[in-house]
This record gives sequence, C-alpha cells and structure tokens, in this order.
Amino acid sequence: MKRYLLTAAALFCTQTQAQHLIYPLDTTAIPDSDAALAYVQSRYPQTDTLVLRATRQTLLGTHYHFVQQNASGQPCEGAMVVTTDQHGQLYRLFNTLLDDTANCALNVPLQPRKHALLTPPQGEIVQTRMTVFDPDPRTATGRAIEEEHTAVDDIVIPAAAYTTVSGVEVTRQDGKLYLMNDRVMAVDIVTMEALDVGPKQGLVSVTEGQPFDFTRQFAAFRDVNAFYHLDHSLQYLASLGFSGERALFTEPLKIDAQGQNTNNSTYLDDVSILSMGVGGVPDSEDADVVLHEFGHAINAMLVPDWKGGDTGAIGEGFGDYWAGAYSFWVQRNRDERFELDVFANWDGAAGAVKSRRSLHDDDARYDREMEYRAHISVAGTLGDELWSTPLFQTLKQAEAVYGEVAFDEFNRVVLEGMAGMGFGMKMDDLARSTVDAAQRLYPQKSYAEWLESRFQHHSILKEAVVLAQTTSALAVTKQDLTDLSVALVNDSDQTLAALSAQLSMPALNWHQQVQATQVEPGAVTEVNEAIQVPSSLQCGEAIQLTAEITVTQDTAQTSRYSQQQLNFTYGVPTLSQPLKALNEALSDARQINEGGKILLGESMYALTVPAGAGQISDDFGIQLSVSHPRFSDLLVVVRTPSGRSFPLMTYQSFPLKEKTYTFTPRNTPALSELVGEAMTGNWVLEVTDRVTGQSGTIKSWGVGTVTGYDCGNADTVQPNKDNTAKPDNQGTSGGGSLGVLSLLFCLTMALARRRPF
Repeated sequence: MKRYLLTAAALFCTQTQAQHLIYPLDTTAIPDSDAALAYVQSRYPQTDTLVLRATRQTLLGTHYHFVQQNASGQPCEGAMVVTTDQHGQLYRLFNTLLDDTANCALNVPLQPRKHALLTPPQGEIVQTRMTVFDPDPRTATGRAIEEEHTAVDDIVIPAAAYTTVSGVEVTRQDGKLYLMNDRVMAVDIVTMEALDVGPKQGLVSVTEGQPFDFTRQFAAFRDVNAFYHLDHSLQYLASLGFSGERALFTEPLKIDAQGQNTNNSTYLDDVSILSMGVGGVPDSEDADVVLHEFGHAINAMLVPDWKGGDTGAIGEGFGDYWAGAYSFWVQRNRDERFELDVFANWDGAAGAVKSRRSLHDDDARYDREMEYRAHISVAGTLGDELWSTPLFQTLKQAEAVYGEVAFDEFNRVVLEGMAGMGFGMKMDDLARSTVDAAQRLYPQKSYAEWLESRFQHHSILKEAVVLAQTTSALAVTKQDLTDLSVALVNDSDQTLAALSAQLSMPALNWHQQVQATQVEPGAVTEVNEAIQVPSSLQCGEAIQLTAEITVTQDTAQTSRYSQQQLNFTYGVPTLSQPLKALNEALSDARQINEGGKILLGESMYALTVPAGAGQISDDFGIQLSVSHPRFSDLLVVVRTPSGRSFPLMTYQSFPLKEKTYTFTPRNTPALSELVGEAMTGNWVLEVTDRVTGQSGTIKSWGVGTVTGYDCGNADTVQPNKDNTAKPDNQGTSGGGSLGVLSLLFCLTMALARRRPF
C-alpha cells in the first residue's frame, strides 16, 4: 500500500503451486453459501473446518469466500472461493486450500488500531461549487510547469491549472458546509497507532452560500481536491454497476488529505481510511495519488482476502491503472495527450524528490515462481509496472478502436476480473480471470483477445502447451524432400491429463494428429518428418503450420482449446554478406556483492560490411542463431552503422533451447526504418542477460540482402515481398526496448530458480 517507494530490488521465490483457477465440468446449482460449502466439502479433503468469510455479488455472479481453520478454530491461509454465474450455476473455483491445517500459517483479519478522528456533523445534503486540479496542474495545462524549481512552493501555478466543478454534494449544518456526503467523509486524524500523523487541519468548512474556492496556497485546498476526486471516482464505480447489492462501499469512505507527515500515502485497511502524505508535493494535490490509494480500497472491498501471492504488486499496479485511466479520460478529446503513460504526473515530477512509475514498461516479464511484492523489482522488472502496463496499454488500444465507450466497458472488465479471487492469487490467475471476464461481458468485442495478447507478451499468461520451432527455414536434404522438425512442449508446471493436437500444413498436403496422456511439466513431444514437396511449391515460398491444440488439465475440468501457428520458408535464406561464425558463450548476469547487487551480463559482437554493399532495401535481413536454456533472460539489440538500435528479442519466453531466425523489414516492422540507409559500416549485436544462473551460446549472426534461398537441388529465387512470414512474438503487440543503458545495473537478491531447465 505504500506509494511508489522503491526498495532494493529482490527476488522472492515461492513454492511451485498447483493450479488455482478451476473450471469444473460439473455446473451444479448453488443457490447460497450453505450449498457452496456442501459442494466443496463433498469434493475436497481438509475442508471440514471451512468457514464462510464473505459473500460478494458482482456483474457476472456471486462469490462465496471460505477459509480453512486449524484445530483451535483459527483461520489459516488456505482459501476457497466458489463462483456462480448470474443464474446460480457453479462456474469456477479459486483454490488455495492447504493439505495440512495442523500447523498452518494464520490469516487473521487485522483488528482496528486505536485512533481518534474529527468528523463532520450530520446534516442535510446540498450541492456546491469547488476549485480543484483536474487531474493535476501539469496534465491540466499540458506542460511541465515546474521548470527547474526544486522547492515546490516556488513553482508558479497558472490559472489554467485550476478547474471549477459544480454540483458537488456536501453536508450543511448550522450555516456551514462540510466535506461529507453519503459516499465520502473528510476527516482529521487526531491520533493513530503506528502512523506519523500529519498536521491537525481540523475540519474544512465554508459559510453556507460560499463555494469551496481555495487555491493551493491554502492548506484547505488539499482536503477539497482529495474529497472531490474520491467522491467522483466512487460515483463512477457505482455507474459501472457496482451499486445496490453489488455495492463495494456501503458507508462513507473516510479520507484525511493531510493524514501523515511523510512523503507517502496509505490506505489503512484496518480502519478503512485513506491517509494522504504532505511531504514534498502534498499527495492530495495529485488526483493520481488519491485514486491510486482508492484502488487499494477497491481491492480490499472486492476481494476480502487480498493477501499473499502477488497481491502486493497487483494492488500497486491496479492503483496506478485506475489513476491513469482517469487521467486518460480527462484528456480523451485532446489532439495531443500529455504524458499519458506516466503515473503521478505532478507529485512524482515536481520538487526535489522525483519518482514516477511507467504505465508502459514493455520489457517487463513475469515468472510465476517468484513472488511479486509491492514496489519490488524482480529480475529487472518492477512488479507494479508489470501489472499496470498490460491493462493500461489495452485500454489505449480499446479507446483507439471503440472510442469513449471503451472506458466504461474496459473498466468493468478489469474490476470483474478481480471478483472471485482469493488469498495467494498470482498474476496469471488474475490475468486468466480478466480475459474470461472480458469474453463474458463483451463477447462481440476484442477486449479478451487484446488482453490475452498483452498478457502473453509479458509472459503473465502462457499456453500450457506451446508449439515451437528451432528454425524457421525448411531445409532440403534430398530432392523433393524437406525435413520438418517442430515440438509440442508442456510449458506449465502441472502434469496434464491429456494433450491432443491436430497439425496441418496445407501447402505441403501434410496433416498429423498428436495425442498424449499424463504429460509431465517440461515434456517435449517432437514431430520430425521428411515430407514430400509438391512440384508446385516455389523455392522461398512462405509456408504456415497450424496446430489446433486441446489440453485437459484433469478429467473433472473443462478442456482448453487454442490455435497456434508457425511460419516457415521453403529453403534456407542466403545473405549477400557472409555470416560471422562465433560459437561463443554469452555472458550471464552475476551477483557482485552480498547485498544482492546484480551486474547484467553483456556480450557485444561487431562485424563490418565493406564498401560497395549498397543500400538497405526491403530484402534486407539479419540472421541470428543462438542457444539458451531460458530465452526470457535475454535482450538482443542490433546497432546499425548510423547509430540506430533495434530490438530483435525482448525477454520473450521460448520453450526450446535453440533458435535460428532471419529478421527482415517484413517480419520485424521496426527494421523498415532502415530502408534507404547505407549498409556499409560497423554493425554491433548486443546481448544483455538480466537473470543469474543460466548461460547460453551465440553461434552465428550476419546482415545483408536476402539474395535467395538454398533449396538443395532446386533453383534459388529472389525473396517474395508479400509472403515472408512473421517470426514468433513479432508484431503481436506494440512496444520495443525501453533502453538498454537503464538496465546496466539492478538490485536483486540472487536466489536460484526452482524449476530445472
């Protein structure tokens, strides 16, 4: 809950956990919590002491949250959430039940700490006018108004930074107006255990008939600004459908806009109070920070057991997203949007202490075996940004396609995705639930497809079984024969009850079915076959292999279906310049002191293209052959003679240990920017490894014009500009490298991963 306070980056290993989300084939009727408990106890051991903790109703159904107890009746960390659909039929289970509750870790709800508050008097609800930042002075004006000032009070706030809002509900009593209504209560914390209590501002009020017309020179502005944005967001939450029986907040949410003296704000979930810090830029001046802390309150209300697993980073990421989505909405009609991908545009940018988070960390990658806590970097990835990025970038994509309606629809998806989660949730659990919510809420729109693509880009979601190739070229070993080699890899950490895949390459008139049972984690099912090449197939032609894959986790669950594709060229591409054979070990990241500091492994390989090579055209290619047991460790960037850089591989997961590919402007669109430049000069390949423990080998690389394809006894042909296929993980989502230099050092505790490779 602490706001963007960056701690020393660390890795926290977790035990490999069983699948948490279960979609049973049995969709029995469950009308109430008693029926939900009976269902669980009839099917799962160690559930005789299961007790109901809470029931939540949301847009798509009802969620019954249960916890296990030990022999003394104390709640354990083991949990079960039973979710039904809108008709009361069993839909899904979230299961983190413990096998043994005798010595379980306890999950005791926090008892409210001792505290004392000043609260507004009860009275009549009336409407008034207020002056606020909407959402902050930098975004409101669309420029960096702070210039070089390090003292916040020296910054000149232009009049355009302020917005007047009307129709805001407040309380009238004894001729005064107070910041309170049925949704929000502005309080003053007098005393609070374990909190550096901020200034005692008392209760902010104005005389009846007067507006709350303060500027930031007055401390009261902080209370007014925070009250307005929290009230506005609560009303918006209700407008999305979280009202009535689905309401998350049933009494006014308390906020102290000057609650603590530190440069940090917190949602105090034990007493349900938002306490805003006044250090540096007062946090309540920035709607981003107010709404971020409100995000923590939403988490706590929507999921009663928001603890364990990756909930720390998820909560921070969701808070950043909720704030960023509002700033985006404010700017929705602007031709030029100001710092859209940044959280805390004002609080994190002004004054002496500057700290903002990104909503577009395209390099962030997930590892389920690690624990993602709040504000902690894991293997070079800040967990907060890892969760906020795919949500916010999908919202931008949705707005670009569907317009303003996308804000409401996609926010419903994000909120509903959290419903039915429980203690110990991981990012992949919540990602799967969010994609599922998108499909159920808006089956005719592309939200689910876009979310799944972005979650896969960040390795948060992975297909349980992955179709993979070591090389994209179909070599010819004998006349009219080509050797196909692909693999189906169980890329999950679970044994699969059954696997079925229908493979098809229509261009070669080839089809094959693969079936297996009890497929162990990491198991590789290889398909190696010599295939007759039709006489109609031309050397250099693009060929597509399609796999329809059905995976059964266990016989009691619904199976998952996916369609995956691989792209090949018939024949091995040949370049105008010779390849540089290396066969050198890649530098692995390494720990350099006991404090956990990690020096990233850096390997650089240069080659020179001689004069007379001509200009780069659409037929340009970069060939790379590399082996590594964990490709998700690697960032591969090529630097051109003109000094430009382009990422070829960006920490993407790949289930095999060998990969050979030819990158061209047609399958790697960023390279099209090079067309027209001179090829002559010094080229550099940079390979960065950011995780310790596994090293690989670079075999060869080279650049040049693709002059043709080696098809054995067949003639070579010039490349076809319309049929070059896309490589794996290329062109499926926006982005690129976020800057290699910023990754030269990261702080981690180098703990070995548990899953062998």
